[in-house]
Amino acid sequence: MRAIVLVGGEGTRLQPLTLCTLKQFVPILNRSLLEHLLLHLRSHGVLDITLAMTRHSQQVEEVFGDGASLGMRIEYVYEEIPLGSGGAIACAAAEWTEPFLVCNGDLLTSLDVTAFIAAHQAKEAVLSISLHEVEDPSPFGVVVLGEGDRIVRFVEKPPRETAPSRMINAGTWLFDPALLDEMDGTQFNRVEDVLFPSIANAGRPMYGFMHRGFWLDVGNPDVYLYANLALLQGEYPERLPAGWPANGLATAEARVDAGAQLDAPVLLGAGTVVEADATVRGPVVIGSGCVIGAGATVTRSVLWDDVTVEADASVSDSILANGVHIGAGARVEGAVFGQGASVGAGSVVPPGTRVAPDTQWIPE
Repeated sequence: MRAIVLVGGEGTRLQPLTLCTLKQFVPILNRSLLEHLLLHLRSHGVLDITLAMTRHSQQVEEVFGDGASLGMRIEYVYEEIPLGSGGAIACAAAEWTEPFLVCNGDLLTSLDVTAFIAAHQAKEAVLSISLHEVEDPSPFGVVVLGEGDRIVRFVEKPPRETAPSRMINAGTWLFDPALLDEMDGTQFNRVEDVLFPSIANAGRPMYGFMHRGFWLDVGNPDVYLYANLALLQGEYPERLPAGWPANGLATAEARVDAGAQLDAPVLLGAGTVVEADATVRGPVVIGSGCVIGAGATVTRSVLWDDVTVEADASVSDSILANGVHIGAGARVEGAVFGQGASVGAGSVVPPGTRVAPDTQWIPE
């Protein structure tokens, strides 16, 4: 089985984190979002991957190359103009003659891909869509199921009060290659807007596959923070780093000084230093080369690489991108700092603050 992964988005909703870092590379447990998805596909024997993306994301090819480092085979198809999901799929799979998977590239999911493929084949579906139930379906495509899980209605992003169900398109699809004759790879179009509703309305064999495990669309900073903390707490154990310790304190390549307090679960990257009398109260993910100063406290947060939290400062429920500097005695709560941003000593940063890259936050 071959798979197309759609990675053309620019991560606008994740700003300021994606102003200097591609969305595909935002770290989840110190490993890129895209790598988590690729490893999940690999675990189900899906080894041939086509990444459909724009030139904006060309660095992805520089990092993953031909996929050999992951034990996979990766090729790249570039959109010279934005094509949307339908155009990207039609362009990437133009000559394919076998059924194929398509995945949105910003997903974290424990979907049983093996069972999904088997169900598609057993039902002789022209299209299968993974489904997930959510409290508010309005940001997603919403389906109505008929007999035998056949999708009889598909509505893209309906108002919450008029949504026909809470079952949503969960971003992993299985296509029969015959559908390529109905798709245009030369101009912008989205399968969610045209193809999916038309197949449902025509009563053709399109089926839903309910997924009740872990699923997140990592589309904004709040979900991004939740994703890291939830995975660290074991909600999707397969995504924990290899050799995850039973005590929940992954500190093997870091330095934790005497007197520092770590409350599990905590993941520390290589070369990170937690100084004496500092407290790291999990769930907390800290990247490589960071310094948590003496007496500082970090709680329920994600710190990327080379972050400095100076002495007696506190950081809680926040995301600090590469190279962020938090001054001594500062208080940061519920904030998002872009790469290289900083805050001076003694400052109090209120919840909801977003700090652009390479800027110093100053109280109003």
